[in-house]
Amino acid sequence: MENVKAREKRLRDSFKLTIELWERVDAFQKGLCALCGRKERRLNQRLATDHAHADGLYRGHLCSQCNPLLGKLENAFIRLGMHKEAGVTLVYIVRRLNDYLQRPPASQALGYDHFGYPGK
Repeated sequence: MENVKAREKRLRDSFKLTIELWERVDAFQKGLCALCGRKERRLNQRLATDHAHADGLYRGHLCSQCNPLLGKLENAFIRLGMHKEAGVTLVYIVRRLNDYLQRPPASQALGYDHFGYPGK
């Protein structure tokens, strides 16, 4: 792990944070990833300091698997031009994605879960 001075500088320069503020959020999250609820799996590494790239909002701490997953989702949302659609936000899409996966329209229409061939 990085030394205290280097950590202080990185948090201040990258996120306008102090170690104390970071630790307060970490305690609130009980040292767990805010998405998957697990501890960081990489040895001697803290959870990532997650922030919105668009406006710098410090959101919390994510593990080394969830942080890039969220980043890829955010980047794809922009790359595909979805951010230009009126009333369509990433949060809106993620909520709809959750509903879609929890209650697939095909299962609702058919009245049962129909399984095709895996991987095709």
